[in-house]
Amino acid sequence: MSSLLTKGSSASLGRTIEIFASIVMAFAVLGIVAPLIGGNGLRITDRPDGDDAMIEVVGSPSSAFDIDLGDPLPTTVDDDGNVSIRGQAVVEVGDPVTVAASMLDPTAAQRVVWLLWQISEPLLVLLIAWPIRQMARSTNTGDPFTTENVRRLWRISVLVMAGGVAVEAIANVAKMIIVQRSAAADLFAIEASLDLSPIFIGLVIAALASIWQQGVAMREELDATI
Repeated sequence: MSSLLTKGSSASLGRTIEIFASIVMAFAVLGIVAPLIGGNGLRITDRPDGDDAMIEVVGSPSSAFDIDLGDPLPTTVDDDGNVSIRGQAVVEVGDPVTVAASMLDPTAAQRVVWLLWQISEPLLVLLIAWPIRQMARSTNTGDPFTTENVRRLWRISVLVMAGGVAVEAIANVAKMIIVQRSAAADLFAIEASLDLSPIFIGLVIAALASIWQQGVAMREELDATI
């Protein structure tokens, strides 16, 4: 009875994960298709009077960008030259400051680079969600502790590590290319960023894959002995 309950609980959890992965995949496909058919892609959904065919890039302003933040310190000076605050707490405005540049009529090269940038992340999500869905389905149809699921876990770890770094690199390069080939090139200071979290997450998944692989091997040895 206990084993049946455990199997039923595992199947229920697997079904939940499979449904969730399917939903994630659907949104990922939508995230890929929408830019491709939009104003910077095939222009199927481009609105003549809209802003579909427009590219926006957010970055830090360069020293040539003159930004007037107004007077952050509401002060008064008396006859003796003493400075006092007019009833408000002192607020100092500073970094980080970001500015956005909108390319109202992007070139073909800018559109291609922008499309690669936009579809890279949902494509990675789709590639990761697919093996997760397959693993969850194996829980419903049979035994999840198989060599095929071990390979899927290793594949997921590689996708998370390499894909996560690649997506960020594509975003950095795309921003630089788009801005440098625009009239706002001298006003932007696009700085490359590196997020190490995909590497750490991928290593955790790789450790899980290694443990999973050892468990599968031990059970195969036990089955062979019996």
